[in-house]
Amino acid sequence: MHSFFESNLHIAQYVPFGLIIAIIIFTAIGWSVGLYRLKKYGESGAVIRDSLAAAIFGLSALVLGFTFSGSASRYVDRMDAIRVQAQTLQQVYGSLKYLNKNDQVVVKKSLDDLLDARLTAYKNLIAMSDIDAGGAKIMAATRKIQEDVTQATLNTSSENKAFATGLLTSQVSNLATAFAAGVIDTKSHPPSLLLKFLFALLCIGAFLIGYTMVLKNETDWLLASLYTLLIGISIYVILSLELPNLLMPYEEVNRDLLMLKDTVR
Repeated sequence: MHSFFESNLHIAQYVPFGLIIAIIIFTAIGWSVGLYRLKKYGESGAVIRDSLAAAIFGLSALVLGFTFSGSASRYVDRMDAIRVQAQTLQQVYGSLKYLNKNDQVVVKKSLDDLLDARLTAYKNLIAMSDIDAGGAKIMAATRKIQEDVTQATLNTSSENKAFATGLLTSQVSNLATAFAAGVIDTKSHPPSLLLKFLFALLCIGAFLIGYTMVLKNETDWLLASLYTLLIGISIYVILSLELPNLLMPYEEVNRDLLMLKDTVR
């Protein structure tokens, strides 16, 4: 994404309003250009090709749909990753009984630290670097669990050795994989070029709305206003899917992890 946006993620909630203002401005520009051409060339000289306008609006709809589809897919992947993280954590919590009492305390603390790190890593985001820092904390906590479990399995009693080395070690490996995948999913976003192209197409579409209304003498500000409002809402939905930890309710996004925290504490 653009460097300014990367350093100021908190402005994401205002981007739709900025786009709405841009659409209004470009509609006014299209209206003004239409009036100018109508006065200079007359009704016979100033015409608009419906096929070209339809092609531009069709391209805008295609890019908007493609962007929304990609954002929705990434959102589903992130939510699935959270559910897998909560499940793998719960499995490891349940297998602590195979360790010695002292080792259970140590490993449980590491698990609690990982859960807390995951729940706080993406809160109060300001810049993209905060997402990177949060991911680094999660991976560090994951490595600590792997080290603690590896050491703890060496101290287990003979009757629990097979369970600790086989079952618990496998679960910790799955946990590390799940959290690594979650960190990658959180960093995944559409290319900035695609977003810029989408914004450009929407502004061009707004220009055509104003231009067409003048040349065809079909002024309909109600539909133009609805178009502007729906575009703003669409962009807000896309940004919310891309940055759920920033623009969506915290409890909704992290529901499974919060439920797990209430269970194990």
